[in-house]
Amino acid sequence: MDADKLLAGPIKETFSCEGLRFGYYADVDNECKIFHICYPRQLADGSAIMEHYSFICGNQTVFNQFSQTCSHPDEAVPCEQSRDFYYLNERYGVEDENFHRDEDVNAYNSIVSEYGTRKRGSK
Repeated sequence: MDADKLLAGPIKETFSCEGLRFGYYADVDNECKIFHICYPRQLADGSAIMEHYSFICGNQTVFNQFSQTCSHPDEAVPCEQSRDFYYLNERYGVEDENFHRDEDVNAYNSIVSEYGTRKRGSK
């Protein structure tokens, strides 16, 4: 058995960097066990391409779109809400810009605490 299938289960190859900018993106279709880096590159002939690299998070972790790291699921943005934080990638390379503004942190804290409350209530 392939190690990637062992860690992530059957992998859906639906993610595309088309229309995205440079950044790190949680793969919602794969329960955020996989994340992708979209990297624009200009070729010698002047044309541009978007390179696409995919990575699997470690065992029992998921890609947290807020911190852009693999995290324990209880500390991560719920996978189904990851796209709500894709906009953070727009801040790469912007001078004098905080990656996380106060409103981003507040939104993250609200989502994670609400998710934790719902999860505890369902036990």
